[in-house]
Amino acid sequence: MSRRLRSVIVHVSFGVGLLVAIGLLGYAFWFINDRPRVEPEFGVTYSWVYAQQLGLDPVASYEEILRDMGVRQVRLPLYWSSIEAERNVFDWTIPDALVALSEQYGVELTVVVGEKVPRWPECFPPDWVDGLSVSAYENAVLSVIAQEIDRYKTSEAIVRWQVENEPFFPFGECELITVEAFKQRVELVRSLDSRPIQVTVSGEIGPWLESAQAADVLGMSMYRQTYNDLFGYFVYPISPAYYYARTKTVGGYVDQVIVSELQAEPWFSEPIESRELTDWYGHFTVEMFEQNIAFARDAGIGEVSLWGVEWWMAMRDAGDGRLWEEAGELFNGSR
Repeated sequence: MSRRLRSVIVHVSFGVGLLVAIGLLGYAFWFINDRPRVEPEFGVTYSWVYAQQLGLDPVASYEEILRDMGVRQVRLPLYWSSIEAERNVFDWTIPDALVALSEQYGVELTVVVGEKVPRWPECFPPDWVDGLSVSAYENAVLSVIAQEIDRYKTSEAIVRWQVENEPFFPFGECELITVEAFKQRVELVRSLDSRPIQVTVSGEIGPWLESAQAADVLGMSMYRQTYNDLFGYFVYPISPAYYYARTKTVGGYVDQVIVSELQAEPWFSEPIESRELTDWYGHFTVEMFEQNIAFARDAGIGEVSLWGVEWWMAMRDAGDGRLWEEAGELFNGSR
C-alpha cells in the first residue's frame, strides 16, 4: 500500500471519526457531573529507538529518567528490526539492559510486542522479511513474539503485555493487520504467560469494540494538537468528558481503560532534523504541557502514560530544559 493511499485512508477515517465523535459528544455530557475526580498515576512510554535517533544513549538516558525524574511506570516497546536484524540471530543487548534497570528501580513495565509498536514509522519489520509470503511473514511475526515473551516473562517488573500498537488504526508505514492475524498473536501471548494483555486504540477517532474484545486493559491515545496535510495544525474540538464517555462504552469488555499516550511533545509537521531542536519549542510549550496534564486529570481516568520523555531530554541537552524541568516537577509530586 502506498503512503498516498494510507494518507487517504487516514483522512477518510478522520472524517468518519468526527461523525462518530459528534454523536458521542452528546452522550458524553451525561457524564460530566458524574465522572470521578481522580489523580492519575503518571508514567511514560520510552522508545529506545527514538532516543537513539535523537542522539541519546538509550540505556544511560533511561536510567536517568528513572533515577532523577522518579518515573515508575513505563511502556517499553520491543523493536523487531533491531532485535532480529538477521534472521534467527537475536540481539537483546539494549532491551536486556532496560528491563534490568526497571527491576533495579522498581518500575512497573508494560512491554509492547509485535510488528507495529510505538514510534514512527510505527511498523518495524527487519529487511529480511521482504519477499516472504503472507503465511511465512505471519509465522515470522509469531516467532519473534514468542521469543520476546519467553525471554522476559520471568521478569517481576512486567505487569502486562501490549500486543501491537493501535493494530486497526491505519497510521504509519504499515500493512494493515487483519483481525484474524491479530487474534492469533493475542492468543499466542496468552498461551505463553498469564499476565494481562493491553490493546491500544486511537482515543479521538475510530471504533474500539474489536480491540476491547481482545483486551484486559484498553489503552487510548489523548492528543490535543495534531497535524496533517489536509487540515494543517488543529486542536481536536472535544472535551475530557468525551474520553470518559468512550471508556463507559467498553466497560463490559475490559477490566480497565487507561491513557496509553498523552501528548507531551510536538506533532512534527516535517522531519525533526529540518530545523534546530530548540526551534520546535513553539509547537509544544510548557503551557501546553500543563494544559494537557489538566485535561487528562479532568477526564477521570486513573492511569496516564506521557508521550515525549525522549524529546524533553534531547531538548534539555540542546540547551532548553523547560519541558524536562516541568515534567520532573510532575513526577516528583510538585504539580
